[in-house]
Amino acid sequence: MIEPGFCETLGPTPDADGTNFAVYSAIAERVELCLFDDTGNPGRRFDLRRDDNSTWCGYVPGCSRGQRYGYRVHGPFEPD
Repeated sequence: MIEPGFCETLGPTPDADGTNFAVYSAIAERVELCLFDDTGNPGRRFDLRRDDNSTWCGYVPGCSRGQRYGYRVHGPFEPD
């Protein structure tokens, strides 16, 4: 389960009850937070919410320091 979270501090910010995740992208159409298990296999995925400043964030209760994670960013892919 993911909760709204705060977008002011980028990156993961753990506290006593969980971890807040925030990443900036002005062109993303959707951002997923992907949590991996201890063997590196993909586990849970959560959609982050976008604020008015193009920062995507969410708070994961129970997520502690050392959790492996990544972001899957959806949107235009135009490397040229």
